[in-house]
Amino acid sequence: MAQYGITKTGFHLKPFQVILEEKAERAREMFGSDVDLRSTSALRKMLDISAFEDHELWKGMERLYYSNFISTASGDALDLLGEDVGVSRRFLTATGKVQFKLSGEAPGRVYLMPIGTLVETDPPVQHFRTLAPVALSDKNKEAVVEIAAMARGPAGNVATNAINKINEDYKRRYLNLGAATIAVKNEAPTIGGEQREDDTLYRDLLLGHPRTLWTLEAVRHVVKNIDGVRDCRLFDAVGGVDVSLSRFNLFLFGQRRFGSQRLLGTPYFFDILVAIYPGFLWESEGGVTGVMENIETAIREVRPISIFPNLRRANNVQVGLRAQVLIKSGHDKNAVIASIKEKLERRVNALGLGSAVLYSEVLCDCMEISGVVDVQQLHLRRCPPLFATINFGGRQRFQQEIIEAAAGENLALLPDEIAVFKIDSVLIDIEVSDR
Repeated sequence: MAQYGITKTGFHLKPFQVILEEKAERAREMFGSDVDLRSTSALRKMLDISAFEDHELWKGMERLYYSNFISTASGDALDLLGEDVGVSRRFLTATGKVQFKLSGEAPGRVYLMPIGTLVETDPPVQHFRTLAPVALSDKNKEAVVEIAAMARGPAGNVATNAINKINEDYKRRYLNLGAATIAVKNEAPTIGGEQREDDTLYRDLLLGHPRTLWTLEAVRHVVKNIDGVRDCRLFDAVGGVDVSLSRFNLFLFGQRRFGSQRLLGTPYFFDILVAIYPGFLWESEGGVTGVMENIETAIREVRPISIFPNLRRANNVQVGLRAQVLIKSGHDKNAVIASIKEKLERRVNALGLGSAVLYSEVLCDCMEISGVVDVQQLHLRRCPPLFATINFGGRQRFQQEIIEAAAGENLALLPDEIAVFKIDSVLIDIEVSDR
């Protein structure tokens, strides 16, 4: 006999047909075996309605049962479980658009503003970052770009024309405008800061929330949930953080892996390698708290006392490809190239630290684009890591050397490197032709 309700394997919902058959059996016991239970009878209609109500009750009990678990709860039930864990549902960041207008420019010069250009309002200051690069010149003096607030919450919802300038510290450090000026304004208010994150994001946050202190797992989770952090790795060469492998009263100081001695009075450090998304500041500047300071503050509650983090940025490695793509007649070549770039951008920028860019996955992504018949002469490309050069003065510049892998070869990355794919990269060389 089938079991319904709470069982060892979870909650089993009683089907509507089973409920109806049970009610029909009770009707036969009460009114006799010859009672009319055809679909047109009045008694059958009453049994159908009653069975439907009971089935809705069973579905309600099923929802109630699964609302007790983070992996299956949703809505208000998930919020209550989050309160038990001590993690509330976070606000989203407000988004919108701003318009840049160039004036006083030098003839023939192009003024580039990278992803993450800081724009702001008048006091009380709200900071926003651009989500795409912008190029202005005497031939293209105006441009509109999407922005996102640097801080979560409804405070990022600002009125029309409230965003009116580029952050002065950012302009002085990263932009060389000379005599030119760039006016900033938002022609529409920024929106979305009052909304909370959806159930999927909130559930992932709760499932990954550490239930321990002073462990590498706890520190890693806290770091990865900092806004702007793409991935992180922790290195503890002498075991300062995670001593879970140690046994009380069983220390073997001569053989123990974490037995390295240090001088008295010297601080104890462990390394955190952090990869951040484009557009986020690593160090605090211009009134905006950087990712590094946010990490130091956040892990203070979970790291061991008097053991400090040594934060290091990961090496960003730009990747691209060279390929010949054959498409069916009638398909737009530019649309095919744009689709390939978009698909590869999603895949590559989701990779973690040290993850290789696989030739087979790139080939499959190209072949899945509508209209693509064949991909030939596919070669993966990369640049040297951003921090791999030595500079004796001045600001470090990214090397423009192109390293091309052989056909069929993956792009292997070191543990401190992370792949970055940009749709406007010089590494991308896609030649499209009709069949």
